[in-house]
Amino acid sequence: MKKLKFLLLLISAVLALIFLSGCSASKTADGIEYKIENGAAAVVGYTDTTTRREIVIPDEIDGVPVTAIADFGLFNAESAEKIVIGKNVREIGGWAMTNEQKLKAFEVDEENPYFTAVDGVLFSKDMKTLIYYPPAKGIEFSALGAAKEMTRYVIPEGVETVRTKAFYKCYYVEEIVIPDTVKTIEEKAFHRCSALKEINLPDSLVTIGKDAFAYCSLVTDVTIPESVEKIDEYAFFSCSELTAVNVLRGEGEIMLGEKWYPTDNGREIKGLKINWK
Repeated sequence: MKKLKFLLLLISAVLALIFLSGCSASKTADGIEYKIENGAAAVVGYTDTTTRREIVIPDEIDGVPVTAIADFGLFNAESAEKIVIGKNVREIGGWAMTNEQKLKAFEVDEENPYFTAVDGVLFSKDMKTLIYYPPAKGIEFSALGAAKEMTRYVIPEGVETVRTKAFYKCYYVEEIVIPDTVKTIEEKAFHRCSALKEINLPDSLVTIGKDAFAYCSLVTDVTIPESVEKIDEYAFFSCSELTAVNVLRGEGEIMLGEKWYPTDNGREIKGLKINWK
């Protein structure tokens, strides 16, 4: 009987340890909220209400490596001008950094094997994916908070994917040069780039994601290269001035999502011309 009781206690202790090891805990430090689970920490919230200009994601928190910035993890860091990413971060959510309109640059620890920053722009380490472009890069603001001038950005050769929300709400970019190496433009990649005047798509492009160019309201014409195989729904939603679309393939040769073409906030644009090959 004593052996049985001891065995039951031992089993209970082991189960408790297993349960506790899988449990999550939370930690808030320097205005950043972390979720700690299974020996790793993720940034899950930003609670700082000061006018901090620099946010640093550390290598570790309480001896646990910080490996992820979850969706909305740095949401509404409205005063941040620079985000520094530690060496252990290997995952960054598509909505991880939203409403950072004063953000001018990213910096990544040189030892990080997953991400890098070039001229303040965040990329995958192999430079094949553009992750995030800081909305205020190169921008000077007046005393009233207005941008003094618009900017131009050339995506580096070798980039194959412009990731979801890479240029999301980049209100001050007037021109973006997309190289011939880009194959995929993901969902909302250029969403609300309201100063963008031209969309020049490369001959290498295969996929245009959902809402990719939604609300690019100054663009007046676009040419879809022959290489494009798929255009997802609402790709040019509310591009109200976009009245000419030239497609260098036959209509039946491209997979087209619902209302992929330009609309005026969902309404049909009078005089819209879609010219198929």
